[in-house]
Amino acid sequence: MSKANFKPATIWTGDNLQVMRGMNDSCIDLIYLDPPFCSNAEYQAPVGSPAEGARFLDIWTMDMVKHAEWGELAEAHPGLYSVIDATGTAGGNAMKAYLIFMGLRMLEMKRILKPTGSIYLHCDPTASHYLKMAMDSVFGRDCFRNEIVWRKYGGRKNNAKKKFSTQRDTILLYAKEGATFNPVIIPHSDKEIESEYNKVDSDGRRYRLSRGRSYQLTGVQKRIYLDQSPGRAVEDLWVEDGLQLNTSSKERCGYPTQKPLALLDRIIQASSNEGDLVFDPFCGCATALVAAAKLDRAWVGCDVSPLAAKLVTQRLHDFDASDLFNDGQHQNLDTPPVRDDIAAAPAKNEVKRFLYGQQMGICTGCDMH
Repeated sequence: MSKANFKPATIWTGDNLQVMRGMNDSCIDLIYLDPPFCSNAEYQAPVGSPAEGARFLDIWTMDMVKHAEWGELAEAHPGLYSVIDATGTAGGNAMKAYLIFMGLRMLEMKRILKPTGSIYLHCDPTASHYLKMAMDSVFGRDCFRNEIVWRKYGGRKNNAKKKFSTQRDTILLYAKEGATFNPVIIPHSDKEIESEYNKVDSDGRRYRLSRGRSYQLTGVQKRIYLDQSPGRAVEDLWVEDGLQLNTSSKERCGYPTQKPLALLDRIIQASSNEGDLVFDPFCGCATALVAAAKLDRAWVGCDVSPLAAKLVTQRLHDFDASDLFNDGQHQNLDTPPVRDDIAAAPAKNEVKRFLYGQQMGICTGCDMH
């Protein structure tokens, strides 16, 4: 593992691919990303909100892909390129362009992630199945841990006329053996304690009787005491109240795809420890960074919009100005870091890459495989 070649509490404005390429190998403990979803939609913050002016198009065409990048991907990871190339048939060229964009960044995220690190990719059903295939190619199927289903709306939405209402997003978790994982426990509610742990022994300890397969096989029920059962371990279905960002929530800043702090709190607590370094390459309005700061983790982020750095600054200032700003640790940068763990990278055949991409992978004499 390498030492990070940048200061914590840094936000870069610009292309996150170039920022990640400037980072040393294996220096990040946890990556959370909430990238574009290939939704074929335009997002814009409402006038008068703190995020006013935030706007991005999640619309993709092959014209947006640089020819050299297509060739570069084929050269760097033939397996991933084959998966993405096949997507052109199943999902169309828009999805293919999107996955080339994402694939190049996945390769860098794997490189900068520590062997003990984890990565959470937030997406929705539009591209989650394609993204999982790409993640399997890059990180390996053996590193897949969970496909987490997150209910993103607190109330019921009954506005779907031609299909069932869409209520969820998907979060893909990948981690190597030995990666940090702290089980998240949901404490028993008062209602659950009253209804479940409704027996009291001679010492005044509340308990319930075991049930399930063991009881069915043996006919014996054991006592499970409340003071030895702190709660329920969180599973891969995240639907409980409190994990949604309601319209009246005070943390709302108007950013079009803002996620709730409670969601990021859970992710960061589960897959990092105090002092670990958290990175969000699409930091948007800084939810992951604020959550990391709250939980005493180091953090860095990147976003293509300068407005993101402004929102990060404001939200972190609102959270805890004394710790994060008065000591001068926080900084916004528009130049990527420069790696100091390797010598200068060898020159690449950019002409070969360009021709491969320009001719859509059909280029006599320049096969990247």
